[in-house]
Amino acid sequence: RVTMDTHTEAEMPAPTMADEPFLGPLDIILLLSLVAGAAWYLLRSKKNDTTSTQFKSYSIQPTTVNTMAVVENSFIKKLQSSGRRLVVFYGSQTGTAEEFAGRLAKEGIRYQMKGMVADPEECNMEELLLLKDIDKSLAVFCLATYGEGDPTDNCMEFYDWIQNNDLDLTGLNYSVFGLGNKTYEHYNKVGIYVDKRLEELGATRVFELGLGDDDANIEDYFITWKEKFWPTVCDYFGIESTGEDVLMRQYRLLEQPEVSADRIYTGEVARLHSLQTQRPPFDAKNPFLAPIKVNRELHKAGERSCMHIEFDIEGSKMRYEAGDHLAMYPVNNRDLVERLGKLCNANLDAVFSLINTDTDSSKNIHSRVLLPTAPLSRTIWR
Repeated sequence: RVTMDTHTEAEMPAPTMADEPFLGPLDIILLLSLVAGAAWYLLRSKKNDTTSTQFKSYSIQPTTVNTMAVVENSFIKKLQSSGRRLVVFYGSQTGTAEEFAGRLAKEGIRYQMKGMVADPEECNMEELLLLKDIDKSLAVFCLATYGEGDPTDNCMEFYDWIQNNDLDLTGLNYSVFGLGNKTYEHYNKVGIYVDKRLEELGATRVFELGLGDDDANIEDYFITWKEKFWPTVCDYFGIESTGEDVLMRQYRLLEQPEVSADRIYTGEVARLHSLQTQRPPFDAKNPFLAPIKVNRELHKAGERSCMHIEFDIEGSKMRYEAGDHLAMYPVNNRDLVERLGKLCNANLDAVFSLINTDTDSSKNIHSRVLLPTAPLSRTIWR
């Protein structure tokens, strides 16, 4: 009997191709060699292509500071086009440093140093590397220290830039005036650091670091520093003061009798009509006008006065915290203004504008706070 497991030699099935390996060891080695060679070739080609591209880029647009691209809001371009040599940068949170910067820029014309004010946040500060190409140029920094030794919001990028980059500022002439408060732990930290760091990077300090203390009278500190600053600048650059008589008028009066009533400035601190409708967010340039709720004398005896005053901030969505700022905007008595106008034979209903004759030497905020649009004479007298 023949079982199912028994086969003759003739009945055994022939082996098929599927029974053998698809690739032998030699084939695998050869294939891996080809893949490795192709990868090496591609990487080498990519590297050569990158090198070639970089070479072409450099040949068309060199990266040296002398050929740095000048952007549209370039302070270098403004200096060169207007014949200015002084640029005053400010780091300001409440406006004091900005005001000081504007005053320095305006005064520069007395000393043949026509100046401009610049906000670091709006400038390409890498252009400091190009400032040395302007003959007898000078950069002044009016920098406030904010909070716990921090730079102001508009100065933060510049502060990080000089802190984290190994720059060559050789040939840059500079001076620094810092604004701080001695009651804080890190008194004038920003001004002190920037003054030291610029020197470390090769810049030349033209005049000593000035430090203003807001806990005392910061205006006095600034004036004292400024009175010594200008003579030193003149000696350094070999120039002479041209005297007080060269001071050009800063504003030009333009009468505007046809201005509509809704465009007339009536004493608003911020935008027009903000006295009637206040809109958040509120800050130094758009303050919340809080009415006085309580005003009483605490000590009636003696010559000194100590008042307890409360302000109503309901509806402002603000919460007062220790260290917040409060500004007073006094207004002259309306009846006294009318009487004074009659005595001077002045038309208090006249409408006019004061046009800034040199917009680059002061930021727009200064002219806007002074006379935003077309004011009434009565508004100015008040």
